[in-house]
Amino acid sequence: MTNSEDDKAKAKQEPSKIREWVSLIFMTAVVFFGIRWFLFEPFRIPSESMLPTLEVGDMVVVTKFSYGYGDYSLDIDLPFLPDDRILGGEPKRGDIAVFRHPKHNKNLIKRIIGMPGDTVQMIDGQLFLNGEPMPQRLVGPATNTSLSVRPAQLLDERLIDRQGETLAEYQVINFADTVFDNTGRFTVPADSYFFMGDNRDNSADSRSSTDLGVVHKRFLIGRAEVVLFSLNVRAQRGRGYSWAYWNPFRWGRFLKLI
Repeated sequence: MTNSEDDKAKAKQEPSKIREWVSLIFMTAVVFFGIRWFLFEPFRIPSESMLPTLEVGDMVVVTKFSYGYGDYSLDIDLPFLPDDRILGGEPKRGDIAVFRHPKHNKNLIKRIIGMPGDTVQMIDGQLFLNGEPMPQRLVGPATNTSLSVRPAQLLDERLIDRQGETLAEYQVINFADTVFDNTGRFTVPADSYFFMGDNRDNSADSRSSTDLGVVHKRFLIGRAEVVLFSLNVRAQRGRGYSWAYWNPFRWGRFLKLI
């Protein structure tokens, strides 16, 4: 084969290789965005409202298919959706869910406490669900909260049903004598959910009707399943948070189930 023929053969191969690379990049992007759009989405924890369960700097993975698909889980307006959601199952008491704030264009993460038809009330810092106190056990002083100088207690809490069966177990942080320690009785309307943060007195949640209130199911995005990794973010009193770049990760929180 002459040099001229070699040059022609190479010239034919180059567009073919370019097409292969373009196809590979395109298919990779389709798979990545398809997974992120329909199946899983990362969510960074920006505040202390879910301490001690979730820490500032945690990157959690949210399963978008858990509660089905709606306007905010797909992030597009789908006016043809029946009953505001398609596919997926119903949330459960105790789930940690990501949802779109009904009044502000931002995503939040809180724990589902009340289901449609439930009544929710706080009395002297204890949660009452459907008129029954949810069992609490004092663990000790809370040490990983934060910007407040006030002492706080770490408590084990259980959600139980009317038969006394445990629905969920987790820990909460509670400060004494704060505004949310005593509330009126809330009744959760149909197709809505009552959310609370585990850091009970440092969480703007459904206990405040002016800030959040109950959340309709159309605003649900997905259920938090696992902490993928955690940046070592530290609270600086009076100065917000800073990243400890010399020790960048909380190594014990990699792939931590929620």
